[in-house]
Amino acid sequence: MPELTLEATSAIAVAFATVMTIGFAARQRRWGPGLMMVGILGFLGIISFGIVTRL
Repeated sequence: MPELTLEATSAIAVAFATVMTIGFAARQRRWGPGLMMVGILGFLGIISFGIVTRL
């Protein structure tokens, strides 16, 4: 399994943080909490991928 470099991981984390921020700003709309969930799952995916590649 390929490993992510620090630069790639940082870029992906920034993208998911942006999605989460947009979702938080729109939390009163129907799609706002969904975007926050996507951001959280993205961060969990980064962590999971890092763990799985080291097994």
